[in-house]
Order: sequence, then C-alpha cells, then structure tokens
Amino acid sequence: MKKRTIKQELFYLFSMELFSAVIFWVVYGMWVRAEPWVGKAAIYYPLIVLIVILVQGSLYWLNCLMRLKKQNALDTQQIARIYRLFKIMDYGLLAAYIPVLLFTKSFSVVGMLIWLFAIIELINYFHYRLSYYTKSGLGLQIIKPLRSLISGTAVKSQIAKEILSVQKGK
Repeated sequence: MKKRTIKQELFYLFSMELFSAVIFWVVYGMWVRAEPWVGKAAIYYPLIVLIVILVQGSLYWLNCLMRLKKQNALDTQQIARIYRLFKIMDYGLLAAYIPVLLFTKSFSVVGMLIWLFAIIELINYFHYRLSYYTKSGLGLQIIKPLRSLISGTAVKSQIAKEILSVQKGK
C-alpha cells in the first residue's frame, strides 16, 4: 500500500474526524428517531459532547493542513491557547454528564459507552496518541496503544506537544 503524503494524511485526518462526527449523529439519530427527545438526555448529551470533541480534532487537523500549505492558519501559540481552553471545556462537559444522569434520573448503557468513547477521544487529542494504523493501513490497532498507555511509554499527542511547547516558552 502506498503511503500518503503529509498533506494527504492531514486532509485524511481532518475529513475523517468530521465525517465521524456527522456519521455518529446520523446513525444515532436513525437509531433513536422513534424515541422522543424528552428523557433522552442520558443518551443525547454524551453524543453531543463526543461530536464537539471530534469537530475540535477535525479543526485542528485542518489548521495543520493550512499551515503546511502556507495558507491563513493559526500559529502554534494561538492553537495552544485555544486548545487549552477546549481541553478545560471538554473536561467540564464530560464531568457534567454525572449531574445530567442524576437530574434526569435515567441511565443508558449506550449513553455510557458514548461517554467513555468521548473520554478516549479526549485522551487521544489532549494527552497521548492512541490511534495507530495496522500494517495494511486499513484499520486501527487496539492493543498497542493500550499497552503503551499502561506501561507509561505512550507518545504525547500532537495537540499536547503544541500546548507544552508554548507553556515551556513562557
């Protein structure tokens, strides 16, 4: 399989994150379309949080692509400030799911799984890289990132590196 160029890879990352956000919403919407919105906060809330995190990732990769193409892009300091705020906001949104569950007095296994996936995406964007391609390039590895995370050898994510570089520069 031919390797993608850096521009192709950044476009792929941008488009796939955005596509994932749309697909999650569409598929999930079709799955629960017969269900009324009322009382479904235990399901819809984590979905919205996940989509927000996926769109943030998509915008980050788009900015990297624009940087590479030398188009109007945010520099490292601007990105670091914005994504540091996104990180705080995302933690708040994830933590707010607990009061949502308590307030609505509802529980959803699917909602909890989506919430856990949102936490994994937050870790993947803001802390450690958790996505590695298989040798064929057609899928993602699961065991390698978990093993590296548990062993403490995980590689910092690109966003985490940018935030750290700006913090160290102060």
